[in-house]
Amino acid sequence: MRRFIFVIVILMVSVWLGLRVAEDPGLALLAYKDWSIEMPLWFAGICLIVFMLILYYFARFLGGVKTSFYRLENWLHFRRKNKSYNKTNRGLIELIEGHWHNAERYLLKGLDQADAPLINYLAAAYAAHAQGAYDKRDRYLRQAHDVVPHAHIAISLTQAQLQFDQGQLEQALATLNHLRTLSPLQRAALKLLQKIYIRLSDWQGLLTLLPSLRKVKLLSHDQAEQLEQHVYQEMLASIAHKATDVKILHDFWKTIPRKLQKNPRIIYCYAAQLKHYPDTAIEIEGLINKTVKKHWDTDLVKLYGLLTTPYPQKQLEHAEKWLKIYPEQPALLLTLGRLCMHCQLWGKARMYLQHSLQQEESVETYAEYGRLVEHLGDTPAAAQIYRDGLALKV
Repeated sequence: MRRFIFVIVILMVSVWLGLRVAEDPGLALLAYKDWSIEMPLWFAGICLIVFMLILYYFARFLGGVKTSFYRLENWLHFRRKNKSYNKTNRGLIELIEGHWHNAERYLLKGLDQADAPLINYLAAAYAAHAQGAYDKRDRYLRQAHDVVPHAHIAISLTQAQLQFDQGQLEQALATLNHLRTLSPLQRAALKLLQKIYIRLSDWQGLLTLLPSLRKVKLLSHDQAEQLEQHVYQEMLASIAHKATDVKILHDFWKTIPRKLQKNPRIIYCYAAQLKHYPDTAIEIEGLINKTVKKHWDTDLVKLYGLLTTPYPQKQLEHAEKWLKIYPEQPALLLTLGRLCMHCQLWGKARMYLQHSLQQEESVETYAEYGRLVEHLGDTPAAAQIYRDGLALKV
């Protein structure tokens, strides 16, 4: 209905204009310098309308051309992006499958228009590293830093991991220590540092690192306790190996946390290292007596039987008190046999050693028993005992 009314109005206006033009067509004059053009006004109007239409459609044509170029540019850009993505994806697949050369080639080709060039450079560094091309590896890492400088942590972690894999432990340690100045509690860096310190036997460094490992919960409570215990055991052994003065070992013992000084495993390690120094048997005996009274430990009991004190008879009497509490302990029976040998109680020593073997056969007990029988002059029997002990190793 609206369209019909609109058409009627247009027709009425057209008729009115036609009648007006018929009555007075008017005159339009265009003049420029020496020439001029005259035409009816209505014709000039039609020419103007035609000219405006030409301008309009020409402008639309130019817009269409511009849009076409824009679409072509977008299509080419998308095509390059897609090719880059496909090459990067292919390179990562080759990397996972262990085709290092192909992986490196595709990853580098995929750098053009790559959305995440960091991935290409780091993966290419892994591929070059796997081929032993360490110079190229380092170059890719530098290029990654130049292209994506804000990814310093990821690049440094990759560099440290590759250095660690190559066996460049000192270089990896330097890389990670620098990284820790930027991010002290970076979990991956701490985990790798733990491995490096263990590989380098840098127990002091690992001990310093332990609070950070606990803080970021890289280790459970039990794992942290075990690691701390292991570190102190290794440090005790290291100090005893290097120090000629027992005072140095004593001083270090005082620095160990009190709760660990009560740990039988730490005490055993300390006592075993003390044994390397002269005139420490009485000190070790007192330490073992105090510990075993609260915490039974077979290694400490065995060590007790290896001590040479001025009073072996007193040692034997003390150990026999333990026998009342632990009558069937093979380690205690072995220790009693050794102490009886120190006291030259040969028959009693034989009884304890035989009893120990009845409870549990061990190479150590067979060796001790063989020495006893050999000392008593029964060489053939001793040889058979030695053979029985060696058979346990097979």
